[in-house]
Amino acid sequence: MSESGLTAKFLASQKTPWNETLSCDWPSFSHSHQTPPDFGNNGAPWTTWLLIGGRGAGKTRAGAEWARAFALRNPNARIALVGETEHEAREVMVEGVSGLLAVHAHHERPLWTPSRRRLQWPNGAVAETFSAEDPESLRGPQFHAAWCDELAKWRQADESAAINGWRSPREPLDAFATFSGFDGTAAGR
Repeated sequence: MSESGLTAKFLASQKTPWNETLSCDWPSFSHSHQTPPDFGNNGAPWTTWLLIGGRGAGKTRAGAEWARAFALRNPNARIALVGETEHEAREVMVEGVSGLLAVHAHHERPLWTPSRRRLQWPNGAVAETFSAEDPESLRGPQFHAAWCDELAKWRQADESAAINGWRSPREPLDAFATFSGFDGTAAGR
């Protein structure tokens, strides 16, 4: 049906609530590479999920859906959203077509306060945006989880960065990363 464009025409002809419900049904449309693993390679719960893919692989949507699910199932959770720049974190991770605001049904959508770089869900969960250009800004705040986007583009990426020294509560720290232009040279670090 979609090859001839009929799917798009059909969806466009439907009422908005039906389309919103359908667009927020991520489990029905996600690919297996877009859902987090249940366990790490060692059999223990995972603490870092690395998603590597090309343009259009759905990395941003997968990250936003993961952060959304984490916030909705963990009232009062604190989540760090770290992009290459503040602009990228806002425009891609929060306000983008596959960003956090776009993946929520209207009734569960968090309140976005750009001046505070903060999203707050009705259940009390909070996400804050950060720039990888200012890794020191991650010192001090405490988070339960992080979505780190486009790590390969980070100019300040280094093993001693503040993100690697987070203190509790992070048992375990859930992190999500997307890489652009990854060539495998950092493997094994």
